[in-house]
Amino acid sequence: MDMRISGVMSAYSAQNARPTARTARTDSRVTESDRVSLSAQAGEYQTARRAIADTPDIRESLVNRIQEMLDAGTYRVSAQDVAASILRA
Repeated sequence: MDMRISGVMSAYSAQNARPTARTARTDSRVTESDRVSLSAQAGEYQTARRAIADTPDIRESLVNRIQEMLDAGTYRVSAQDVAASILRA
């Protein structure tokens, strides 16, 4: 089994050693075909992705407030609130 793994690893190393079009290119001048332009929608998409990535998955202030209420025994949820949340989902 070790021989198969080493064979795969050597094949992978050999494949990564090959020059790609990007590394083999010797002309550093930018031509018109080397330029990329994105639509306004693509720019908005990138902005939205960055905003989502910068937003924490957990809202610490809300979690802390609920934890304090649970610890104090004051956290109560009405059955109507639960039903409304289920129907929204």
